[in-house]
Amino acid sequence: MQILRKLGQAAIVGAALAMVVACGSDGGSSSSTSAENPGTDDAASTVTEAKGGECERLTKSEVEAVIGPNDGGQHDYALGGCIWTATSGAKDGLVEAISATVLPKAQYEAVAEVGEQVSGSADGATYDTIHGELWFPCKSDFCGIKVNISDPDKRKEVALRLGKILQDRV
Repeated sequence: MQILRKLGQAAIVGAALAMVVACGSDGGSSSSTSAENPGTDDAASTVTEAKGGECERLTKSEVEAVIGPNDGGQHDYALGGCIWTATSGAKDGLVEAISATVLPKAQYEAVAEVGEQVSGSADGATYDTIHGELWFPCKSDFCGIKVNISDPDKRKEVALRLGKILQDRV
């Protein structure tokens, strides 16, 4: 019985030490710069910076028409811009979402799934069927719409429709 008690105490101490090492901090900032990490892509890392008004690019009714009730939009840390996520749960194993973003060329080149040329949108627009992403030049930047819905046959049509809306607002 004494052996079990000692093994239990050793396990508790070992787990506590593992947590301290895994969660420990040196008290400094956890962010890094590309000077500290030479392989870091500055363009891609700046995509994560939120910019004001990004979730006002599409209206509540425009987003609800596609994915239904949603979270009202949050900063999209993957593409920049805003992502609206359905609150109704998974549909056919997928939580539906819409993303809208406007990026400078360097950031666009770092994150966009470019795809194939597509008509029905701005000149130079491309659409990637695998990721449901539409990208097109808008003013001096690039606009993107990503449609993550359970009906793959409607993704392109929805992306083109929302892309026209976004293009008119930028």
